[in-house]
Amino acid sequence: MTSTTDTAEHPEVTEISDLAEGLLPPSRSSDIRRHLDGCVLCADVYSSLEEIRGLLGTLPDAPRMPEDVATRIDAALAAEALLDVVAYEDGESDEARERETAPVSRETSAERSGPAPRPADRPSGHAPSATGPGRRSRVTRRRTGAAIGAVLTAAAIGTGVLLAQSGGGTSTVSKTPPSASQSASSFAKANLESKVSELLHEGDPTTLGTEGTSPKPSLKNPEIPKAAMTPPACVQRGTHRNEDPLGFKQGTYEGKAVYLLVLPHRSDPAHRVTAFIVDASCAAKNSSAAGELLYTHSYKRG
Repeated sequence: MTSTTDTAEHPEVTEISDLAEGLLPPSRSSDIRRHLDGCVLCADVYSSLEEIRGLLGTLPDAPRMPEDVATRIDAALAAEALLDVVAYEDGESDEARERETAPVSRETSAERSGPAPRPADRPSGHAPSATGPGRRSRVTRRRTGAAIGAVLTAAAIGTGVLLAQSGGGTSTVSKTPPSASQSASSFAKANLESKVSELLHEGDPTTLGTEGTSPKPSLKNPEIPKAAMTPPACVQRGTHRNEDPLGFKQGTYEGKAVYLLVLPHRSDPAHRVTAFIVDASCAAKNSSAAGELLYTHSYKRG
């Protein structure tokens, strides 16, 4: 392509761009530079191209795909490719069976039905057959089983990566002892005494402590750690008592999520207990402040 560099005809923008990139031969570069010295419009185009080139050079490289995401994608693609291969081979098997069962002419049937000549040195017996009942189905089942195994392996890899990414492979769900039922109960002043009695009788009575003592770990559940046998610390601080509760349970009280805690009575721990209903919102917020005490009452220890 040829272009003049006088003020009447300006060089093409592509030539100015090639000049900025250093792609023009020296003679052509000199002609265009002389034109830029006397043409404000082309000089402005050249300056804009240089600015764009500088901005593009400062852009950061594209971020690398995380390793766990790449692993899941590779596993999914491998499983899909294997399924496609199995489906293709199964399709070929179906076509072969159709060809074998296709109707033939009477003459061809007669020719095929005739006994094949047998060499004299071959012993008599069943004629060899390339196929037989169940042979193709066994191959298909093996291929299908391999495909299912590959899919399950890919799913296991993806699940393991997700667990490792979400929490380092450790679960934050703790075991809940029998005294802390997961099913939410509705507490009210009218039924609180019966709820306390049920809570005390859920465990072995011999494991319940007295004033100033903690509940003894039940021999029926030796695998439950002590941390799982106590309510959240902020909820326990809401009782303004230091000892561990005899039992506790989650539920609702006047439309709020709460904990019901039962502790020995201060003055008569052998015959009476005190029930505390504490707001559970502090546990959901991981707050260090004591939970709000909504209601407390003492009952006979029965």
